[in-house]
Amino acid sequence: MSRESVALISCCIAAAAFLIFPETAISWVAGLTGYVIHEFGLAFIIIPSLFVILSLAIALSPWGKIKLGEDAKPEFGFVSWTSMLFAAGMGSGLIFWGVAEPIVHYAHPPAFVPVADIGKDSALALTYFHWGLHAWSLYAISGLVMAWFAFNKSRPMTISASFTDKPESSRYQLFDLLAVVAVIFGVAGTLANTIALVQSGVEQSIGSDIGGVSFRLGLLVAITLAFTLSSTMGLDKGIKRMSLFNLLLVVVMLVAVIALVDPLSVATTVVTSTLSYLQLLPSVSFSIDMASRQWSEGWSIIYFVWWIAWAPFVGPFIARISRGRTIRQYLLCTILIPTMTSIVWFSTFGGSVFDMSILPDVVQATDRDFTLGLFTFFDNLAFGQILTYSAILLLITFVITSADSAIYVTSMMTGSQTMKSKLMWILVLVSITTALVLKNNIDLNKQIAIFGALPFTLILLAQAGIMVKELIKHKP
Repeated sequence: MSRESVALISCCIAAAAFLIFPETAISWVAGLTGYVIHEFGLAFIIIPSLFVILSLAIALSPWGKIKLGEDAKPEFGFVSWTSMLFAAGMGSGLIFWGVAEPIVHYAHPPAFVPVADIGKDSALALTYFHWGLHAWSLYAISGLVMAWFAFNKSRPMTISASFTDKPESSRYQLFDLLAVVAVIFGVAGTLANTIALVQSGVEQSIGSDIGGVSFRLGLLVAITLAFTLSSTMGLDKGIKRMSLFNLLLVVVMLVAVIALVDPLSVATTVVTSTLSYLQLLPSVSFSIDMASRQWSEGWSIIYFVWWIAWAPFVGPFIARISRGRTIRQYLLCTILIPTMTSIVWFSTFGGSVFDMSILPDVVQATDRDFTLGLFTFFDNLAFGQILTYSAILLLITFVITSADSAIYVTSMMTGSQTMKSKLMWILVLVSITTALVLKNNIDLNKQIAIFGALPFTLILLAQAGIMVKELIKHKP
């Protein structure tokens, strides 16, 4: 039986279970992920921290001069390249959590933050811990391994090819299956959360209920049609064009909000919160404060496992578009540009709320529902209605790009990029997402999204070790 058939059958069984027994399937998966997070939580803090150190060490070493693809020239321009890797990585998440997460950390801070320090900078620093260097180092190392073996060793761009030069007849194909499971579940959870936020935004705009389940399912159908159409257009036309549109809309929205609040205050917040972030890193990167364990399990650990779940999707994708880049440029740009963009984004959206009289209202709205924070903020800005609709559009286009990229990578890792294969994977992804949309629980969506990451964590560690061994053998 082919690698594609095994992966497809496995995911179809999972999709059927979610559709036929949604309550049981979701509860079982959530229970398993909760158990693993509680028992092995510290490992999921330490692993991303080690990847930060490893990424910077390789980038700043003589190995950084090695080109991915030796004499190859970059296939995409710098702007197209960075927009695609950013859109695939976490674009819709920034919209979702841009206001909500800093506010939640401010209103319900972990015990290790001194009472005197609870405020804007500490809340933003905690947010950057989840969205910054740690997240993108996981993506960067995952992609580096894939790019190295694909472009410098002429192997297929699959997980199994990192372990053997004969991946087609290897027991390591199980790793490709685990990667596919991580991709499908990770994107399904994110897609379900995005749909919940879009519903909240539309209801906030028109001031009335829009139909609940029927609206969410209708939106899922529309998004599915959009990323299916994009898939037929290929990487250069579909994903590239959508990513560039996303980047343009992100920049326009970011500049508009900065202009509507206080630009000087935003700039100051970027600097002061970044300093708080750098000061925070040593104390949170290799340990868990026992008094704050519940906070760590609900935020830091889930986030880091979520990024690991997305690594087999984002890693191969950014590897695919990075041919011709040096290892140094690849690592530094992949890690630092999205991290800096995230800092500016959270400083502008979440940070601005702290300087406005609406802070208590946003805290109350976020406590009631995470999805309400962003739109409560927009309601108190000039042109708030336009910003709300722009955010809804951006959410939809970001998640279309992510889903399209996920289908592309899944087909690539299973060895078949035919339209028939892509349609089957789309059906699996939509089936799992449908069950989550019917359940409509944001916290459960997060737990489902990280399900595939649990076994893949060990594979990612092994890949990092192999990469180090390869570089040591290679003369820079």
